[in-house]
Amino acid sequence: MSLPLHGANPRSLYQSMRIPVPEQIIDFSENSNPLGPPSAISEKWMAWQSAISSYPDPEGQALRQAIADYHGLGSEQVLLGNGAAELMMVVARWFQGKIVGIVHPAFSEYVRVVEANGGIVQSFITTEETGWQSPDEEIMHFLIKGHILFLCNPVNPTGIKYSRDTLARWIKQADRYGATILLDEAFIDMIGEEYSFANQIGSSSLLIFRSMTKMYSIAGLRLGYLLGTKGRLAEFGSLLPHWNVNALSLLAGEEALRDKAFQEKTRTYMKTERERLFAFLDDLGFRYSLSEANFYLLQPQNASQTADLFRWLLHRGIVLRHTYNYKGLEGRWLRAGIKTKEQNDQLIQAVTAWHQEQLL
Repeated sequence: MSLPLHGANPRSLYQSMRIPVPEQIIDFSENSNPLGPPSAISEKWMAWQSAISSYPDPEGQALRQAIADYHGLGSEQVLLGNGAAELMMVVARWFQGKIVGIVHPAFSEYVRVVEANGGIVQSFITTEETGWQSPDEEIMHFLIKGHILFLCNPVNPTGIKYSRDTLARWIKQADRYGATILLDEAFIDMIGEEYSFANQIGSSSLLIFRSMTKMYSIAGLRLGYLLGTKGRLAEFGSLLPHWNVNALSLLAGEEALRDKAFQEKTRTYMKTERERLFAFLDDLGFRYSLSEANFYLLQPQNASQTADLFRWLLHRGIVLRHTYNYKGLEGRWLRAGIKTKEQNDQLIQAVTAWHQEQLL
């Protein structure tokens, strides 16, 4: 049985598992903001339609400047992409023959883009027993050799963030030995910009991937950016096609950055719902990752029942993210995004019903 490699693809999942598709589906495998796009994007959408008849600015200068202002950087330190995934593919061309360390569990695209571009993956495995914290001494030694380290903060799929001291120590080590750290901050704004390392981007060892689709719930528009030094970004930018970001995405990105209140509202909501969901899982004796993001791992008290819970929920239209293709998890856990309160309530009700069946 071959399951989809990513979440947010429920119909393909049902087809792969040969389960009839229910009339109603709630997709917890997808982890964008359940509060939807900022209202200003919806309000201005029709007014933006005239933009589709003209080519977009190939440099996206207005949005680049808005992002630079947001982070306190220069616009030459920002490179726009058709989603952060496009930028990962461009940076990965530089991996040919190089050793790239990846801390697992991690977003499955990291391994794919490294291997597709001739890089050599060296894996570091984290576990529940260590709180999914990375092996500090091993990574410090790895960076001495001048290799590349690929990290996600907060980590997808656990939702756990690295301590600032740990990341700062690794960046300093990379600077000293000519190594490079690729830091994926796709979900950092769900926690708070004070945890971002964007203010360290002057370091030649650091490149940061950012997504605008998660916080602002505009995944269909595909919009991300890369932060780095002027020289490196000029090199990567030369590999991108012209007009790689469409006009509507450029406009939506500018508008989204203006809405600081939306970000705070989202973070407050996530914290409240996360605490409520974790309290529920505690009551049932489930294990879960101590996520600070908008998703988390969960596992029944009897880990061997994870696959049964996954399938049972699918039959009832509740789609969680399998973890079979996450190194270090191998299907023993499930990942759930935090959705609307009403949808989270339906997950609670469904998991409660499954749990009660196990007690009979």
